[in-house]
Amino acid sequence: MRALNTFLLEAGNDAMFDDYAALYNAIDSLDNPDHVRISGNYFRSSFSHPDIEVGRDIVLIHSSEGTLVAAGTIFSQKTSPMNSSVTVQVHPDFRNRGLGSLVLEHLIESGKKRGATIFECRIPNFRADAISFVEFHGFKYNYSWIKMRLELSKPLEPEDNPRDLKFRVLDSKRELKTWLTLHNEIYKDGVDNDVTTISRLKAQAKHINFDPNLLVICELNDIPIGISSGWSSNNGTDNKGLQIQGLGILSKYRQRGFGQALLVEILNRAFRSGYKFAELVVHNANDAAIGLYEKFEFHERYRHLWYKRESPHCGAHLG
Repeated sequence: MRALNTFLLEAGNDAMFDDYAALYNAIDSLDNPDHVRISGNYFRSSFSHPDIEVGRDIVLIHSSEGTLVAAGTIFSQKTSPMNSSVTVQVHPDFRNRGLGSLVLEHLIESGKKRGATIFECRIPNFRADAISFVEFHGFKYNYSWIKMRLELSKPLEPEDNPRDLKFRVLDSKRELKTWLTLHNEIYKDGVDNDVTTISRLKAQAKHINFDPNLLVICELNDIPIGISSGWSSNNGTDNKGLQIQGLGILSKYRQRGFGQALLVEILNRAFRSGYKFAELVVHNANDAAIGLYEKFEFHERYRHLWYKRESPHCGAHLG
């Protein structure tokens, strides 16, 4: 715990989630055209991850009245060199007081002590002040995720698929190894290199927004060749949205229309389940995927800009 004039910097804790959600909503509702109000339970579920320690990876700044006015997170990947993703949030009423810089400095030093030398952050392209902030602190643009959206007003007509191509829901408890194998084979050479573990998949399946009915596997002659997963989101109305968290086909089966067939399948399942729209993010260099989504009239909403900063290793370690 550290006093900063009239503010108090302290580690994250298990009682913080409602306040953390309130801070997020105060920031995001100002300028995000697709803002969805998020509850404390959402963050409680999101941070119940095998690689996250709330007291180590999250920092909070409270005002003298006890209001959460700023927060930061640092989530590290076990890569070589270690790569850490940082997030800084400051309440709109408390900006231009240096709180963001204090949080970022704390996160960077924390990461360095654990051996991190590469730090990344993600910023929506409509937040010019945040972009200026990270560039001032030595971050440089690296790549983008394009957020795309499709209104689900009617079911899609599937094309003629091979008779032996089938779709079914994957049992997220009994078929974890199948899920893991497909995921890591599909994404190991991708632009995001999004490999995972059994423990991470278990955490994903327990998330309050995870829809087990949209964990769909694609099989050809009873051989698993692709998978897609989805989360639900809504803004407190009947306008329930699908967030496609991943959709892919094994490399040896690509360029044969199977990815398109899997996309149609999950969108139609979502439509029948009452979803009103579907969203996803795609790497800006993944031309094949972007072309597929545009074919089905997904349109770009905005971009998540990823910035990177490389820092010398200080040689210190946490005791």
